[in-house]
This record gives sequence, C-alpha cells and structure tokens, in this order.
Amino acid sequence: MDTLEELRSQIDEIDRDILKLLNRRMKVSYEIGRIKAELGQDIVDPSREEKVLVKLASSNRGPLLDKTLKAIYREIFSGSRALQSPLTVAFFGPIGTYTHEAAVERFGHSAGFLPCSTIGDVFEQVMQDGATFGVVPVENSIEGSVRETLDRLMTSSVGICGEISLRITHALMNLSGKIEDVRQVMSHPQALAQCRQWLTRTLPAIPLVETSTTVKAAEHAVTDKYIAAVGSERLAVKLGLQAVSSGIQDRAENITRFLVLGRMKPPSTGHDKTSIVFWTEDKPGALFKILERFAMHGINLSRIQSRPDRGGMPWKYAFFVDLEGHRDDSGISACLKDMSSRDTLVKVLGSFPVHSLPDEN
Repeated sequence: MDTLEELRSQIDEIDRDILKLLNRRMKVSYEIGRIKAELGQDIVDPSREEKVLVKLASSNRGPLLDKTLKAIYREIFSGSRALQSPLTVAFFGPIGTYTHEAAVERFGHSAGFLPCSTIGDVFEQVMQDGATFGVVPVENSIEGSVRETLDRLMTSSVGICGEISLRITHALMNLSGKIEDVRQVMSHPQALAQCRQWLTRTLPAIPLVETSTTVKAAEHAVTDKYIAAVGSERLAVKLGLQAVSSGIQDRAENITRFLVLGRMKPPSTGHDKTSIVFWTEDKPGALFKILERFAMHGINLSRIQSRPDRGGMPWKYAFFVDLEGHRDDSGISACLKDMSSRDTLVKVLGSFPVHSLPDEN
C-alpha cells in the first residue's frame, strides 16, 4: 500500500500533467477565437459549450461528480473566452447578490463583471455596448415575475440570448448569530416576500425594512448589531455575519430565473425556448384567436403573462409568451408569420437554449 507521501507525489505529477493539458487547450482555444474573429462569428457559443458538457458527462465514470465536472468546465470555458476576447457582463445589483451569482454561474469568474444599480441600467449598458451581455432576474417561483424586466423588454432593442435558473436559499444573519439580538429585519422586497411566513411566525413583532438589494441589507447589519438581514449565507460569510437561521424561505423549491441579454442569436440546439411579446386588437375574442394559432401549429406554451403596455393607451395590454422550440423551427416560424398576417404586433425577444436547474447532488 502506498504511503501518504507517495500518494501526494502522485497527485503532484498528475497536477503537472493537468496544467500542461490546460495550457495546450487554451492555445487551441485562442486560435479558434482568432478564426472566429476573422469570420465575424460570436465568441460565445452556448450550444457548443452545452454539447461539450453533455459529451463529457456521458463519458464520466466517476468518482468525479457530474456537477463538479460542470463547475470545472464552466471555469475552463470562462478562461478560454477571456483569452479569445475581453468579455464584460453587466448585472443588477452589487457583488454578492443572487444576480451576480447567476452571472458567475453562466460566464465563470474570468469574465469582467459590471454591477448596475437598476435593471434599466443593465439594459442601457448592453444597448450602448458598455457590456457584451447583461444578466437580470425575470421571475421567481414564489413571487412571480419581475415587472421592471418585462417592461424593459417591451421597448428595448436588446434581446434575450440565454437563461439561468438558480435555487435560492435565504438565511437570517446578524453580527452575533443570536435571534434575541434582532430588533429589525432588512432585505430586498423579493427576499422578504419569499420568507414572509417564516418571519411572521418566528419574529411577529419585529419590523421589516425594504432595501434596494440583499447586499445593502447585509451592509446595514454589519454596522448595527440589532439589525438582521435576509440573504445568501455565502454573503454572510463574506461580510463576517453569523447565520441566525438558514433555509428560511417559505418553500423548499425557491427558484429564480434570470435572463441573459445581448445581441447574439444562438442557433437551434434541439432543446430551446423562444420568448415573444405580442399586442392584440381591443375587441372580443382577439386573445382567443391568437392562442388558437399556437394550438393549430402544434406549439406548446410554457408561460403566458400580461402586462400593461408601456407608452401605449391606458388599459391596453401586452402578452409575454414562452414557446417550446426555436424561432427557426418550421412550426414556430410559420406561427409567427401567421400571427403577423392577422394584424397582431409581435416582437420576438429571443430564442435560446433551455437551462436545466443544476443538480443538488
């Protein structure tokens, strides 16, 4: 049986081999980026990255976990993109928010990240080429849609080129980690709403104060021992706070979906989603006739929601719809043409690969 020192020596040798192979891969990746630039192709290719991950996962025999494999390659992809071309990703909120976490999940730590104080600022950065991509929240499984994101999508020239889904786990955190020190609870309105039942049951007499982000709440908690914040436990560790209680969200499956904004148009992968917004005539049966078009073309709708039209007449509504499939698929393409021919204003927000929720195991 090998001794501890002999095993460590084997690890050192393997690490040297891994490093050589990583640098070899990066050199090839750099050449691919050069050729893409000459051909005018996008540096980011989510469909190619997904194919690589699927192929590797199918060949993985362990003991390396698939989720670990994906995390490693997320950073390899990120490093490759950084060599090929500088990449700036704008996101809503300061460093440490869930939106920042989603951006890192999608683009890895090698990307350049640009925090924005509002969702509108993220759209503006992408529109004005201050950022290659933007990341904004669009819906939560408990609290529903993020209205500002939908409103911006109605009028912005920026499209959707990806999505990220994250499980959201909230903790109550303060300086001492003791619940008896809590005199006030602060957080973003969405975070407070997602933990409303727990807070009402556990701290019924404690006032709840809304902040612009969960990070702002945590920063207040750092300066006042009687303030507790609701947010990511990872954020608590970063700022030196202690968890009073973990997993305080009202539902175990608390999931937030984020959109990746940009100008690129990902090709079909066979597992895609298309987001559109349309406006109907203001007369009886108008919405029914449009929904009937989807059924006639055999298109499944995964989501539909109405919002008041921004910049239009009062009581006029826009309808956001997610379709299963890609805009270039024959059925969806025919349906969109059919809708447009019936005096329905349709705006295709984007087609992009469906993002599967990361495995917890």
